[in-house]
Amino acid sequence: MGNRSSCRSCRHCTPPAGAEAGWCQLRRLPIHPELASELWCHHWTPRPPRLPQLGEPQRQEPAPRDRQLALTDLLES
Repeated sequence: MGNRSSCRSCRHCTPPAGAEAGWCQLRRLPIHPELASELWCHHWTPRPPRLPQLGEPQRQEPAPRDRQLALTDLLES
């Protein structure tokens, strides 16, 4: 569906859940689940993107930068 203009992608509409109808909060109308991806009106406003929730940052020890990589073990085999 992406950014296609429809009730399903509108900021003002609550999308349908299963067989339950969706709801247009602006026009106060129920939206039939089979028609939600086809209907749109001139009030259509895109939904903000759904980004993943970031948890508390984990502290990681920085990698030592003054260490030479040991490639000789790989090359000698």
